[in-house]
Amino acid sequence: MRTSAPLVRLARALAFAIPIAIPTLPAAAQYQPPAAQDSAPLARQRVPLLQKRDLTTLGYMLLATAATMPFDKTIAHEFADSALQANPTYRHAVGHLTTIHERSLFVYSAIAWAGGRLFRSAPIADAGLHSAEAIAVGTAIGSFLKSTAGRARPRAAPGDPFDFRFGKGYTSGDYRSFPSLHEIGSFAAAAAITSEVSRHNSGAGRVVGVVAYGGAGLVGAARMYSAEHWASDVVLGSALGVMIGRRIVAHAHSGDPNSLDHFLLGGLAVDANGMRVELYRRDF
Repeated sequence: MRTSAPLVRLARALAFAIPIAIPTLPAAAQYQPPAAQDSAPLARQRVPLLQKRDLTTLGYMLLATAATMPFDKTIAHEFADSALQANPTYRHAVGHLTTIHERSLFVYSAIAWAGGRLFRSAPIADAGLHSAEAIAVGTAIGSFLKSTAGRARPRAAPGDPFDFRFGKGYTSGDYRSFPSLHEIGSFAAAAAITSEVSRHNSGAGRVVGVVAYGGAGLVGAARMYSAEHWASDVVLGSALGVMIGRRIVAHAHSGDPNSLDHFLLGGLAVDANGMRVELYRRDF
C-alpha cells in the first residue's frame, strides 16, 4: 500500500489539472494551419500575424484561466503531498522534464534548422526555423506578462494563489509565475512542429502531435510538482503557446517567404524524398 500511495496522489492531482486544461483547446485552436492537401493554384492572401478575432481567442483563454484559479490551491496541495514528493522515480522524471524549456527548445530548433540547411532537407530546416521563431515570440510575450503580473510562485506563497504584486517579477524570480514560460515554449514548439509535419503528411502529423503535445503537457505537470507554477499558469501558458506556434506556421506558408525566412532558408529546394520542389508553394 505504501508504494501505491504516491500513484494515487499523482492521479488525483492530474485528475484535477487535466479536465481544467481542456477548455483552452477550443480557444487555442480557433485558427487551423493551411491543410497539406490544398493544391489548387488559387491566389492566397498572407495570414496576418495579428487578427481582430485574436481578442476573442484571448478572451476564451483568460476565461479558462480564471475558471482554473479556484482550483489552484487544491491542485498544488495534491502535488505537495509528502509521499509524492519523496518518490525518487517522480523526482528523477521531473528533473529531466524541467530541462525542457524555452531556451533548450530554441537551441534544439536552431540545430534542426542548421542540420536541414547542411544536409539540404527543406522540411527539417523549415520546421526548425519556424519552431525557433515561435519560441522566440512566445518567450518575449511570456517574459513581459509574467514580469508585469508579478504573481508569486507556489513555493514563495504556499496556499495563496492570489498573491499578485504588479511589476515585482522584474526584480524577483519568486514573482514570475504567471503564465508559465516553460509551457509557452513547449507548446509553441509542439504546435509549430506538428503544423509543419501535418503539411506534408496528415497521418504523421497526428502521431507527432500526440508525442509533442503530450510531452509539453508533462512539462507543465513537472512544473506544478516542483511548486514553480500554479495550474492556471500552466493553462494560460499552454494556450498561448499553441496559438503562437500555429500562427507563425500559418503566416509563413500563406504567401511568399518574408525577408527573414528567405535569408535563413536560402534556396533550399529538396524535400525529404529527394524530389525537387519550390519552397513555400502549395505542392511543398
